[in-house]
Amino acid sequence: MERNIQQGLDLVKGKGKWIFLLLVLLFVFPVARGSLINWRVIEPGYTGIKINRLINRGVTREDIVTGFVFYNPIQSSVVVYPTFIQRVAWTQDVHEGTARNEQLTFNTKDSVPVDIDVAVSYQLESSRVPEFYTKFRADQIDSFTHGFLRDTTRNIVAQVGSEYTFDDINGARKEEFLAKVGKELGDNVKSYGVIVQQFGLIGSLRPPKALLEAVNSKTQAIQKSIQVENEVRQAEAEAKKKIAIANGEAAANRALASSLDPKLLEWEKLQIMRQQIAKWDGKMPGVMGGGNMLLNLPAPK
Repeated sequence: MERNIQQGLDLVKGKGKWIFLLLVLLFVFPVARGSLINWRVIEPGYTGIKINRLINRGVTREDIVTGFVFYNPIQSSVVVYPTFIQRVAWTQDVHEGTARNEQLTFNTKDSVPVDIDVAVSYQLESSRVPEFYTKFRADQIDSFTHGFLRDTTRNIVAQVGSEYTFDDINGARKEEFLAKVGKELGDNVKSYGVIVQQFGLIGSLRPPKALLEAVNSKTQAIQKSIQVENEVRQAEAEAKKKIAIANGEAAANRALASSLDPKLLEWEKLQIMRQQIAKWDGKMPGVMGGGNMLLNLPAPK
């Protein structure tokens, strides 16, 4: 009896070695396609969801997986999404974003066609990744970015842009226009677990060339008008300054004249006479006249 038991244990031990070796091959080494067990590592900054291929049901929060994940590739699959901030640029420049013209176009309230380059930053809420997958069924985040998100952004830009004139969005209300687009975009995709962090304009607005030249001419005219106005104000200020100086001098002269009394004037006359006497050479004048008559005086004896 004891011998039979020992033989049984030896048999189990022998099979156990093979089972252990099989598990090592399955879990440690890469698994060939079609194997019963596969594994994947979900890196930090990413969230994975485990999907049952054989059951047609929605993905739930319980299907969120992180870290080291094992799954049966025949029955299940694992989709991984980044949960850190994603940035996308849609421009006409083939060297930014994708290698094609992805600019957005809209018409303003006054029917001016405008092209713009924009950038959007967004991220997925990790806890709502199952809802995101259920809605979009996209295995890659880029499918959502350049599909639904771009279409939604383009539609909102066109809608909001039609509420403003070109002068509005090219002037004081530009920031208001961009803020409104960003808010409506964020509100639209929030229900899918997508948070818009930033919406912004890259570069400047691009209206038709003829309109752009007209705008530049208008801007130059306004600047010239401001310059002329400043020059007029400066000239008026200089004129007022001169008038003020002249008025001040006149007032000073009047004050001086009013301060002179008769005795002072008489004293001034005496001073003048003294100066004339000091300069006299002692000779009497040879001519005396008054009115229109001149008389020759006799020479002194």
